[in-house]
Amino acid sequence: MEFEEGEVISALVVLRSAGGRSPLDESEITSANVRDVAPSEESAAAAAEAFRELGFEVGEVVGIGFSISASPGVFRKVFRTSPRRAADGGVVAEGGDDAGRELAVEALPAELARHVAAVTFEAPAQLLP
Repeated sequence: MEFEEGEVISALVVLRSAGGRSPLDESEITSANVRDVAPSEESAAAAAEAFRELGFEVGEVVGIGFSISASPGVFRKVFRTSPRRAADGGVVAEGGDDAGRELAVEALPAELARHVAAVTFEAPAQLLP
């Protein structure tokens, strides 16, 4: 499904920990280990500024990451993929023969990619009866 003119989409950026590890390697993030997987303030600030320079609006750092928002065209240019509306109402990144919610971190400039563990479109909220 195509996006409307002027539509803005968002994704979640997961940052590497201050020690360089991916928080995605943890089986569970709790209050007991959140400091071990949290990004450094310097790394978070550098990543946020780099995304701004690429044309994204950047949300506040919360826990292990922040949100980025922009037109589908900005996502297309930066991540070299074609975002599209999924059947569930969310957004997926199309690359070649597959489509998924995770974007290619390796498409980012190297100086930015070293701070980033993952970038993903979030699935829409599930409404329960």
